[in-house]
Amino acid sequence: MNKLSAVTHVGRDILQSAQSFRTPEAAVWEYVVNSLQYVDPGTVPFVAVTLDVKAGKITIADNGCGMDREGLQHFFTMHGENQERRKGVPGRGKFGTGKSAAFGIGTGLTLSTTRDGKRQTVRLDVDMIKAADGAEVPVTVVEQDAAADGEPNGTTIEISGVTTKIPREPVVALIERHLAAFHGSPVVKVNGRVCEIVRPAARLTRTFRPTGQVQALVGDVELTISATSAPLDDIHRGVQVTIGQDNLIAIESAGVDSKEFGKYLFGHVDCPELDNETYGQVAAYTNDRNMQLNKAHPVALALTAFIGASLEQVRVGLVEDGKKAKADEDAKRLRETTNKIEEILNADLKAFRDRLEGMGGTTRRRTPMDGTAGGSVEDAQEKVVDPLGEEAGTPDGVSGESAENPVDGAEPGKERSGAAESGGENAAPGGVADPAGEDTVRPAGTGHKRMRGGLSVDFDHYGSDYDRYRWDADDRRITINLDHPVVKAAKAIADDEATFRRLCYEIAFTGYAVALADLQFERDPALSSSDATFEIRQALRRVWANASVLYAV
Repeated sequence: MNKLSAVTHVGRDILQSAQSFRTPEAAVWEYVVNSLQYVDPGTVPFVAVTLDVKAGKITIADNGCGMDREGLQHFFTMHGENQERRKGVPGRGKFGTGKSAAFGIGTGLTLSTTRDGKRQTVRLDVDMIKAADGAEVPVTVVEQDAAADGEPNGTTIEISGVTTKIPREPVVALIERHLAAFHGSPVVKVNGRVCEIVRPAARLTRTFRPTGQVQALVGDVELTISATSAPLDDIHRGVQVTIGQDNLIAIESAGVDSKEFGKYLFGHVDCPELDNETYGQVAAYTNDRNMQLNKAHPVALALTAFIGASLEQVRVGLVEDGKKAKADEDAKRLRETTNKIEEILNADLKAFRDRLEGMGGTTRRRTPMDGTAGGSVEDAQEKVVDPLGEEAGTPDGVSGESAENPVDGAEPGKERSGAAESGGENAAPGGVADPAGEDTVRPAGTGHKRMRGGLSVDFDHYGSDYDRYRWDADDRRITINLDHPVVKAAKAIADDEATFRRLCYEIAFTGYAVALADLQFERDPALSSSDATFEIRQALRRVWANASVLYAV
């Protein structure tokens, strides 16, 4: 009987694996993380990324340990075992497909690496891959053991023939998101810009440990969950899930970040059991680098439920604290101020919409928005968009968050208490909480009701380093920061409350005008900067023209 064996077509394997890296940010991070992982002892990792848009080229240069001839061969071994994993250290490289990342966005890969005074330089491109017979793909050797005396160890990778757009911001954002999970202070630059290692400041921190069946699956892990003073940007929300130090494999929020105060929460858990090989062919996370756990994996499923329940317990506590904060007399006075501001802003917004509808929703007149005549026929033909369409609103009398994201099992518009969910004040479903860190926080912004399709104005404590206000496009809310030095100083003048109120008017009106322009850009990216300036100026003129009533008291 003839012998049968399973084989692979290496060229197709490379191109298929490359499909996991269809964006510049995904491909760049794959090489950056390798640079950060493989460094000589005592060396602070440094990586310089150059995005050359005109040339369609991306370069990643590092001061890592570099590779010799043997290491280079390992680099080009498809699905080869990660060297750190081989040593028993949990780390990335489980799937061994990172070397194909360049071909997800480009047509060529050039790698030059120096180690111990010897330099290796090789090239590989798509044509070479497609021309290969399948058993192997020859790599062009440009330099082999070239003399490099005095040159430091390190590797430079060049991706050429990039056929997609190369925007800097998404690359920087993804790198910064991952760097937040790294220990130490690695330095990564993108076109000269240093990527910031932003670790949110916690106002409250609690720890949770699983119990029972959950603990049997995920192990005796420690989950930390923290709350900030101000809502977090998308890249900093949720719980970072790692397998070993500096090995971020997922960020999980279990849907809690879409609920009230969910945007204030972040955390971390290290779970080695996600890498347990006893669960067969189902991986806890996949090689497409989507930063999500595979819920078909039993450990991943149990961990996600544990994270979600713990986040929810902390969130419910923040909601209750927020309600108490809103109940005091000072908050009532603030509410009176914001009610008056909201009346003016929403009246202007409604009138603005009515004018757009009167123009058929397809034109904008380059005239004052108070309805006075003027402008030319050409001006009247410019495209216009409704910045706050009907989908921006919620049913009358129902807040957006409680209507769209009710707590499981609760009626829309109602919150379920933490005790009802967890069975105790400090216990999360599937685990128990250890008291840790500060346990006090004064969150406000409980999401009061607003008109259908309208916006709301609120106050909160975001810290002295935060801007004067925050515009939340999802909730259509302008929140004035009571901790801003100017706002705080105005509020401290006990015998002159009018000064504080007038400052709040100015902040809210400015936030509204800028938000209105931003929302129109969101609907129609083709708008120019002059369009934005026009809309901001006109919005400010309109609302201030109607603000005299605010000074009558």
